[in-house]
Amino acid sequence: MGRTLYISIFIVLAAFSTQASTSYNDVVVIINTNSAASQTIGQYFRAARNIPQTNVIYVSVDTAEEIDSTMFNVLRSQVEDQLILNNIRDSINYIVTTKGVPLKVNRGSVFSQSSPSSSVESELMLILGTNAVSIGGAGPQMSPYFYQNAHFTRAAYGMYLVTRLDGYSVADVLNLIDRSGPNITVSAHSTFLFDQDPAWSSPLNTYMARARTTLEGRGKVVSLDATTIFQTNQQNLIGYMSWGSNDHYQYMYTQNAIPHNTYAPGAIAETYVSTSGRSFNNPPSYGQSLVADLIAEGISGVKGYVYEPYLNAMAHAYILFDRYTSNYNLAESYFMASLLVSWMDVVIGDPKTSIVFTPELLPVQLAQFNGTFVGQTNSIAFNWRTISETNNYGFVMQQADTGTSNFADVANSFVAGHGTTLTPQQYAWTYSIAPSVARYYRLRQIDLDGTQHFSDQITVTPSSVSAVEEGTTPQKFGLAQNYPNPFNPTTHLRFAVANSGVVSLKVFDMMGREVATLVNEVKSAGEYDMQFDASGLSSGVYYYRIQAGDFVETKRMTLLR
Repeated sequence: MGRTLYISIFIVLAAFSTQASTSYNDVVVIINTNSAASQTIGQYFRAARNIPQTNVIYVSVDTAEEIDSTMFNVLRSQVEDQLILNNIRDSINYIVTTKGVPLKVNRGSVFSQSSPSSSVESELMLILGTNAVSIGGAGPQMSPYFYQNAHFTRAAYGMYLVTRLDGYSVADVLNLIDRSGPNITVSAHSTFLFDQDPAWSSPLNTYMARARTTLEGRGKVVSLDATTIFQTNQQNLIGYMSWGSNDHYQYMYTQNAIPHNTYAPGAIAETYVSTSGRSFNNPPSYGQSLVADLIAEGISGVKGYVYEPYLNAMAHAYILFDRYTSNYNLAESYFMASLLVSWMDVVIGDPKTSIVFTPELLPVQLAQFNGTFVGQTNSIAFNWRTISETNNYGFVMQQADTGTSNFADVANSFVAGHGTTLTPQQYAWTYSIAPSVARYYRLRQIDLDGTQHFSDQITVTPSSVSAVEEGTTPQKFGLAQNYPNPFNPTTHLRFAVANSGVVSLKVFDMMGREVATLVNEVKSAGEYDMQFDASGLSSGVYYYRIQAGDFVETKRMTLLR
């Protein structure tokens, strides 16, 4: 056994030797000295990621998955003492627990929105910080990192990000470690599978549709299933989301909602199932489905729940997969997509796992795509430009409601392409029956062999233009998609202010660094159009964020030189 472990560690170190730029010096590993599994997994992970020995915290606690408040306090005090003693309290951003460390804290109520029970990991997020007083309190706390667009630091958000390394067996966990880590190369043909259940009338289905829109806009392969078929035996998945055992039809296709999929290294998942992370013991005890089955199948990261968390605790699909495909790591992506802390959530995986897609030569290089509402004719004039084209059959316009993001072709909108050409081409199409409310639009580009690609979406808001022209006051705050998008080097950012107050409009790069402040002052109620000049910036994806009182919204734009 010792020889096998030595060889495995050597292989892992070799595999990650090219990833030395990603440091784990801000990661702590917690090992329970009373658990052989915890010691094996913790030391394996430490060696594989070159984590300093001073960042290993040894605790001596019960090995049971469920503990009471007294035992949790014993665990908590040991962790806090060693963070302070080793002088790493403020230099650590991530904490990783291991199989054999207790999983959940039963404080007497586990099925209530005001329950004081929680996962161990979610409570450890708040230790040694200003929110530590909330540990063990009734109900969850709002996460300060929810819906952010910046890389995580404890200094900025006042807490730690905590993940767990667990599975049915030690071998399952070591395999998870081997297929995880920073900067994993992923094929551009890997698939994101979002399996809706149409029997549920829930925003969680809508979140899957929004995630598809975002990913397809980036050229990713996405399968969004809206049928009653529970999808099984899918191959080469890089992202997975389903209703698990809560899918009304899953029992017709599998047992215990086990999908029997195969996953690419670095793949992450979420299932809309309460108590999906209630146990990692083997043999399992079913009822509701378990995320441990996804780990056994080959997933690299997954979020589960130790008790009943209710739907608002679920990771928002459109945030989770947006962030994970935008150079954020696994822990950042899950916690930016999750509303609550000090609650039932448990994230499984190496916190710094991240993916890099192999570049794919797109048949059409799109340089510009925009749509302008024409009030006089009640129409939308669309224009787009390509830099070059390869086997381009043509384009079809698609539209979607902003509330659902379910795109569908606009009838009679086909525009023929130019086949193969290195000469820039200009296109135009007019939608003569313009909707009276905001809609998303995108281009569905078709190759001569039938392969499809999708542009980034844009937002056209006829009613907003009318409100400005008529001098009416907006009824709510709003941030529109920039126009044009992509752009070079200028674009317009439009926003609506419902009542007078301080408004901030800032632009950030992919690393979360602020690159421009367009507005930071009191604005009266009304609609505004700000021009952003990116002459001093390089090509790439940028984010712009508005904050007006409690209203915060962020959108993505692309600068193409």
